[in-house]
Amino acid sequence: MNALAEMAEFEPILLNLDHNPNQKLNFAELKANDTMAPRVQNLTVPEACYDAAVDAGVQPYDGFPKYDSTQRNANKVVYLQNGAPVMIDKIKQTPIGAITKRTLSHDATRLFTLINGALHQMIQRNPDGTVETTDFAQSLPIRWEKTQDGKFVIGKNLVTDTICRMPRIYAQNVFQMINWGRAVVFFDGVTSAYLSPVTKAKRALFLHADHRGPEGKIVPRSKFLIENFKGEAIITSTHVHKRQINADVTPAAPVHVIPHFCESAQAPVGERKHLVTISRLELTGKPIHECITAFCRIKDTFPDVDYLIYGVGAGHQQLEAQIAQLGCGDRVRLTGYTSDPIGVFQTAIASVYPTTTEGFGLSILEALSSGCPVISYDVNYGPREMITPGKNGELVRRGDIDGIAQVMRRVLLQPEQYQHGTHHGLERYTRQAYLSNYRDIVTSLADQSTAE
Repeated sequence: MNALAEMAEFEPILLNLDHNPNQKLNFAELKANDTMAPRVQNLTVPEACYDAAVDAGVQPYDGFPKYDSTQRNANKVVYLQNGAPVMIDKIKQTPIGAITKRTLSHDATRLFTLINGALHQMIQRNPDGTVETTDFAQSLPIRWEKTQDGKFVIGKNLVTDTICRMPRIYAQNVFQMINWGRAVVFFDGVTSAYLSPVTKAKRALFLHADHRGPEGKIVPRSKFLIENFKGEAIITSTHVHKRQINADVTPAAPVHVIPHFCESAQAPVGERKHLVTISRLELTGKPIHECITAFCRIKDTFPDVDYLIYGVGAGHQQLEAQIAQLGCGDRVRLTGYTSDPIGVFQTAIASVYPTTTEGFGLSILEALSSGCPVISYDVNYGPREMITPGKNGELVRRGDIDGIAQVMRRVLLQPEQYQHGTHHGLERYTRQAYLSNYRDIVTSLADQSTAE
């Protein structure tokens, strides 16, 4: 999204399937901390259906009780009729404007949310445990659904009065009302690809490393969606993944490769020290404990090299216990979260990157761009794309602890050779190449729409 925002000819919109105000607040936070570019717009599906509601003659909600006076303070308004409260607003100023939580004195089951004075959502909690949610766009009712224990029961398109009893049919029924104009719609992963048949625009599916599970088997649902995607392009981030897709399934559209990018970072002059891992401490997908075991097998050969692990996660206590049991706390350290991964890589001898599946592995690219070779498991798909064994790092069979120890020793015995090779192939991952790739595919798809 940020890359498209840099190109004046495009107007990037992040479309959220969830209408909850918290999603809009999260988006505002991303903009405030510069994670999201200012030009990226945020819409929910009901908001994108506003024009369709207007064209259909849908009227604003008018079910609030009448009142003849109000009592106000800084963040609360009480509405009264004949001196009795009938409605109460609690108002909070937020990055997206004033969010009002409105309750009715005669009906405690319903909670209304307004954003800048316009009705956004109504939630009704019923005595039988069901929850009814109505989503609005500028006070126009767009969709309603009932759930129980978080599971879909029934939904209704309030613009067309269509009732749906299956959640995906309900989502498609609302989604098809969006007027895209001359747009290209990117579906991020297979989970939302079921909306492609009703999308009235050119469509591209971005695939992560999820058409095969961690054990290497093809995921049947992913196979079905890739082979039945209704669109004009499928995008992945590595050539390895493209080859695997074409070998495993019959894609419904041409597969394009658009790698991520990372600008090369000039490493500061000075001695590189220690092996590092920057990762979530989630040991099922990131088996850092295996790397600790491997390091302990070679650490006495390299007394000046420690193993520093940056990150947070559910596996922290298990790793602490392992370090205590192995008695290696003076050489293996859990250093917590780092906000400067590039700085860590710039001063490390090598990065150890344990993972059971990896679509691209931006951390690998960040390390290589910082002159830091990478030791990784040889898993789908990114490590195989970026790491050339013996040149800029090493690949190890997943779970092979002896193999990890051996390549750690190999890299530590000749670190300068590996570090010298880290810029091999990085020209494919420049920012300019990334922007050009996306400009080309978006322009090509948009031009197809014009031609038709």
